Amino acid sequence: MITEKTYSSMMNNETIILLTYYYHQEDQYHRLLRHIIKAYCPAYLPWDIYLREPLEKIFSRVIVYDYLKRRAEMGLDAMNEEIISLVRKEKPKYVVWTSFYYDVRETTLEAIRRAGSKTLGFFFDDEWRFDSYSRFWAPYLDYCVTNSIEAVPKYKALSANVIDTVPNTGIAVDRDWSDPEYKYDVSFVGSINFVDRQRYMKTLRDNGIPVRLFGKGSGGYVTFDDMLSVFRTSRINLNFSKAGSYHQVRQIKGRVFQVCLAGGFMLTEYAPGLEKYFKIGKEIACFENEAELLQKTRYYLEHEAERQAIAKAGRERASREHTSSSMVSKVFREIEQDLLSGGNSHRAPKLKTPLITRTIYPSDYHFQWGRALLREHYPRERWRGSLKLSLAYSPLNLSAWYYLIAGPLPRFTHGALFAMHDSAVGLPGRILRRLRTIPYIGKAVRSLVKKLI
Repeated sequence: MITEKTYSSMMNNETIILLTYYYHQEDQYHRLLRHIIKAYCPAYLPWDIYLREPLEKIFSRVIVYDYLKRRAEMGLDAMNEEIISLVRKEKPKYVVWTSFYYDVRETTLEAIRRAGSKTLGFFFDDEWRFDSYSRFWAPYLDYCVTNSIEAVPKYKALSANVIDTVPNTGIAVDRDWSDPEYKYDVSFVGSINFVDRQRYMKTLRDNGIPVRLFGKGSGGYVTFDDMLSVFRTSRINLNFSKAGSYHQVRQIKGRVFQVCLAGGFMLTEYAPGLEKYFKIGKEIACFENEAELLQKTRYYLEHEAERQAIAKAGRERASREHTSSSMVSKVFREIEQDLLSGGNSHRAPKLKTPLITRTIYPSDYHFQWGRALLREHYPRERWRGSLKLSLAYSPLNLSAWYYLIAGPLPRFTHGALFAMHDSAVGLPGRILRRLRTIPYIGKAVRSLVKKLI
């Protein structure tokens, strides 16, 4: 096992480049990025706390490159060329990519490896994104980092080097246990747009237990610091584990760790593997269904001392083992140990992406960029390039064809043409969302989509 002294000396004078994306609240007003935010609904993730600051504790130099902002400013091709030039100039030991969609290209990751740097990809939501996204990127990376326990054997089946770790968490927050301040009995931070979450909320509301909501579709966006304050000042913090629009699989959420780090009491829907990180009933509490959620919410509201003891134990465990710094340190310790032992010699084979997957994901993603560029009157070569790239992934993308044909027409016609398109393509989506709310039919729809992609 690598020692602390050896580990520290390995990182002395080493440079690392972090390829990431920063979404701040003000980006919802950004001329171009607001369209991408609306289409893909990303979270406002504090990457400084999650990765930059932990990396600065390990490496002597950390260079942060915001690839989404640079794509918006200079275009996809120029942005990727700039990344390659930066790597060749700085010669980092590692390049870390926090995967989002399809901005950093496969050829860019290959060029980084040829330049002598090791590439790491951080993947999220692998419980439902592995089959349609992550597995296609594994061949271009030296190491894949996932927080899905179920995905680990899938990566290994591809001969990919995989490291499993906790989701992005944060830092421990101090609190006064002798005089806890409570503003809310029960709270939830996150989107309630998922059908099962609305059902859970209705169960509590119908039984006289109001829930204070924060987030999309509920009480409105709150900053990261405000979110931690909510966790700390709520008697019970709820978390729901299902994720994915169609798949509805259960996953271990970073929210569980964040609540515990803030000293809050966590009542979460159970997800496989949670017991690896916390003692259930001692450090966090779990529920499996609506009846159990109602029963445990009532129980812990009435048992103050037991609830506080669990919250305190959860914070102690999380602050000792599950901070972002401990997660990042664990990842690089494993990598350095692997390199010392002569590992990292095998590569995952490149996979052919099915046409329907290309149509639903990369083709649609680049279409959204082309659509946004055209609507915001960017130069012709910018929006045409994104739309043509969309069609290169899938000639079946009728929306990309529509915008490519409509783009050269007089600008005064665009408003009506784009509205006509949005109305037409929105109808099937509304019907599909409605079908997903109907028992059995919704399950069949999710199963069909999963098989197709």
